Amino acid sequence: AAMRAHPQSASVQWSGGSALANLCGDFEAGAPREQRAAGAGAFEAVVAGMRTHPQHAGVQEAGCEALANMCSGDDAVGAACEQRAVRSGAIEAAVAAMCAHLQEEGVQEWGCTALTEMCSGSDDAAAAREERAADAGALEAVVAAMRAHPQSASVQWSGGSALANLCGDFEAGAPREQRAAGAGAFEAVVAGMRTHPQHAGVQEAGCEALANMCSGDDAVGAACEQRAVRSGAIEAAVAAMCAHLQEEGVQEWGCTALTEMCSGSDDAAAAREERAADAGALEAVVAAMRAHP
Repeated sequence: AAMRAHPQSASVQWSGGSALANLCGDFEAGAPREQRAAGAGAFEAVVAGMRTHPQHAGVQEAGCEALANMCSGDDAVGAACEQRAVRSGAIEAAVAAMCAHLQEEGVQEWGCTALTEMCSGSDDAAAAREERAADAGALEAVVAAMRAHPQSASVQWSGGSALANLCGDFEAGAPREQRAAGAGAFEAVVAGMRTHPQHAGVQEAGCEALANMCSGDDAVGAACEQRAVRSGAIEAAVAAMCAHLQEEGVQEWGCTALTEMCSGSDDAAAAREERAADAGALEAVVAAMRAHP
């Protein structure tokens, strides 16, 4: 009600978005609250505030954080919230915030996180959300965020997670994989992994992003695999696995990334397999399987 009653007040929109973010910030027990917030019109209120105050970094960061937290559930309530968020224009609002405030670390972190949450899932509705996000320029915005904030582990983590979800539709993802590659996503992910080698979240998200961006089995997929290798992705995945042996997620996605990057049966694929072996991939995979029986 406060945000609706005072649409021109940046202070109310900022504090209102922050309040919604915290009220829906309990990811384990937040589903009833997310549902209640959605029913009260929270998504529409947040997006309206972001549109009214596009140059106010505080409103944009708080809005993105609220959108992320209100879409954080991975159950039916979470999926319904993600759909309502998209209908309200939340994807476009998050991308616009990131584009307008590239140097604001908080806006970039929470913008990436909001895109991650809104594009989660594996059903047709999730695929449609991913497509809408790509059409809105989300892939380019995420890569720009990662490039602009190389020393921020939070931005690298949330950016890798966003790329992983945006390219997570294996049946229809080829155009998105190609677009991500063209935006420099492989290079951005590998750079982040190299800069933050001891951060398990950055490493897991990076490996997941690499795996999903290389998941196609057509000409686009092969081109992405080649670009990934040129960026040093094989070595980055092996390094992640060696540095975080006890982290199950890093091991799972590291193995998956190696699987995708080394797929194929032509000479280029054989060269990728050889490069992976030279990087210690065989030993890293065996160590993963032994560490997580």
